[in-house]
Amino acid sequence: MSLVLGLLYLLLPAACWAFVVRTRVVGVTVFTVLTGLAVALVGLEDDWYFTRATAEIEAGYPLVCGLVILAGGLAERRLRGPRPKKESNDPAVGAAVALTAHALVGCVIGVGYQLLGFEAFLPDAGELSLPPGLTVVSETDGYCGSNFCSRTLLVGSTTGLPPAEVAARLRAALAADGWTPGPRNTLRRPHGWLLDGRLSDISIGEDPRGAAVDLAGSEIDAGSGRP
Repeated sequence: MSLVLGLLYLLLPAACWAFVVRTRVVGVTVFTVLTGLAVALVGLEDDWYFTRATAEIEAGYPLVCGLVILAGGLAERRLRGPRPKKESNDPAVGAAVALTAHALVGCVIGVGYQLLGFEAFLPDAGELSLPPGLTVVSETDGYCGSNFCSRTLLVGSTTGLPPAEVAARLRAALAADGWTPGPRNTLRRPHGWLLDGRLSDISIGEDPRGAAVDLAGSEIDAGSGRP
């Protein structure tokens, strides 16, 4: 059921546009933009890339698609004139109702992220902004405790830097990327942007092969939660 709902959320804008499109040029252009937006959302869900604006993208998808369709409709109106009025079964009315419902679902998703603020999460290695010369050598699948989830990564040097230098460079790069000092010598920042206020925090130690990194995700108001 969740897969069906996800596909409906993803494909509804394109389906609505298919019912109201009137010109080939504008139609193809709008379909191309809607397809690009859908692919971006799929990539986000399948971890093709990481962004702190995940919640905003998921919740704002209906709004952006609606604006694209509105722009397409206005462009077609300029090319073809006003849409002929029909007594019943006007596809534009049905599409408008569907897109309004779609936007309401986006609002629900935004509210859902506020509720998720009180649940721990397993952060992705993509949250690390590695400077040139450093790379993730290995990472664990992660585990969850009572109010946090954590995974361990090994960050190594591609140029043969000693572990202490790897750890120092990583800490400096994270600080420059907006991570701030947290409890127990960690670095911390909000996991999301506006809607998702959960916290990501990192502890960095030395390993014979580089820097041992403990990357954890916790509740909005919780501490790191780690022993």
